[in-house]
Amino acid sequence: MSALAPRDAERVLRFVADAEELADDHAFTPAVLEELGRLIPADDVTYCELDRVRKRGRLLVSRSTDDWDVDTPDVPYWEIAADYPTCRYHESGDFRALKLSDFLSLPALRKSRLYALWFKPAGMERELSVAIPSPPWHTKTLMLDREIGARDFTERDRRVLDLLQPHFARLSRSAETRRLLRAALDSADSGSEEDARGMVILASDGRIAFASPAARRLLRDYVGESRGADLPPALADWLESGAPVLTHVDGDRRLRVRRDGDALLLEEKRDVLGLTARESQILAWVARGKTNREVAELLWIAPSTVRKHLENVYAKLGVTTRTAAVARFFGALDD
Repeated sequence: MSALAPRDAERVLRFVADAEELADDHAFTPAVLEELGRLIPADDVTYCELDRVRKRGRLLVSRSTDDWDVDTPDVPYWEIAADYPTCRYHESGDFRALKLSDFLSLPALRKSRLYALWFKPAGMERELSVAIPSPPWHTKTLMLDREIGARDFTERDRRVLDLLQPHFARLSRSAETRRLLRAALDSADSGSEEDARGMVILASDGRIAFASPAARRLLRDYVGESRGADLPPALADWLESGAPVLTHVDGDRRLRVRRDGDALLLEEKRDVLGLTARESQILAWVARGKTNREVAELLWIAPSTVRKHLENVYAKLGVTTRTAAVARFFGALDD
């Protein structure tokens, strides 16, 4: 990737600083999207989170001045998802910034079903999008669109998004941490030791000023007993390292610790059915009705590899059919 011009590099750094200030319990507020639209000019800037297994939206944010859906017909995204090439690539684990024109020339786009049902009614035909790394059943995407007749996005625009992607991911993690900390604060006084979330407040010297009952239990179970107000050594070493997240795994359980200022949020979760990331990804596609061959094409692997992964899934879940595996998968996502 070629370097940005000095002026563009300065603007990227300024955007990162501004986005930190403008974010709240959600990373991509309308104000953040407005700043992104100034960095990469676009007629619409949208942030979208989708539950692709259940086929429903989780979050949609746009700039206050954007009106993407004013003239859009009542066509659910799911009816055109299979025709949307950038989305298909992002779902396969390729999270780079992609232009619609990487896959379809303008004449080919204008002849397509995707254009007729989705882009033309909205008055758009140029798009640049980047995905934030996330599991295949909960995707997070930033999309910039330009109107019919507008020039396409440039390679400079693509480089900017690719450079920003790690910052987008960090902003998303920080916003999630703030939401979880708020929930932990709300329940701190009445919380049980068996709660899955706990909170630690650090004093100015780095020792424990407050720890909820659940936090003390989670520390004891995963990283060792704290001595008085001292942090367990493993936790103190992590804080010293500056790493954004600490993860401890115990069988199918895991503890994630995140820091936000002087607060630490501890959250205990069970891995989705004890499956590997690839097994979960394949099962997510199966849950959406894909055949082994279709999953193989989407993930750039052999059908025999898909079949082997599914055999492992069946063994782990104690089932013998695709239908039963999908039912277990939906149940795990509801936990």
